[in-house]
Amino acid sequence: MIIAVPSIPFGMEILASAVAVVNTFGYGRGMDDRLNRQHWLDAGLERLASHGPQGLRIMAIAEQLGVTKGSFYWHFRDQREYAAALLAEWELTRTQHIIDQVERAVDGAAVKLRNLMSVTVAADPRLALAIRSWASTDPLVRKAVKRVDKKRLAYLSGLIAALGWSDDDAATLARWAHGALLGYFILEGPALTEAQIDLILSTLASPNKPPSAQRYRT
Repeated sequence: MIIAVPSIPFGMEILASAVAVVNTFGYGRGMDDRLNRQHWLDAGLERLASHGPQGLRIMAIAEQLGVTKGSFYWHFRDQREYAAALLAEWELTRTQHIIDQVERAVDGAAVKLRNLMSVTVAADPRLALAIRSWASTDPLVRKAVKRVDKKRLAYLSGLIAALGWSDDDAATLARWAHGALLGYFILEGPALTEAQIDLILSTLASPNKPPSAQRYRT
């Protein structure tokens, strides 16, 4: 999702809450009923956000969930498969679900753009930053980030083009917005106010109309 400019760090990047599940069953089907694959994905994303990729140790997450390592191997072959599953979950929940949510609005591109921006800036950016840092050392993660960025930028470019910009200009503005928001989160800037969001969005106003932040209001 971080301008929620597709890839703005989309930020769109809504951090999943950690799930603490105490399991009292031994290893077996009963365990699968109490602690499913989603619990491991939620806990892994939370730990990735708080500790970085070095925090994705099976034993540490198992202890957090209150189970043995056997529970992990019930759902994943190895750590590499787990990493791939975490990246897929990140893409689904922090990009596709957000796009779907924004698309349910029927108020036009300007309002959709503002909704996207609001979701993005309200999200905890730690997960997005942790994954991007991880991508610098891991080809699997780098491939996932590129795929997510492509999807986010395509969606954002489409919204901007719908405001009246040419496709080329919309693509340029989408990349600018994405990069600007990523940088803002890296600098750990204060939370953006509604007025500041309006100001940022006014720069994307139709080239055929004077900028007006009010256009982005619902």
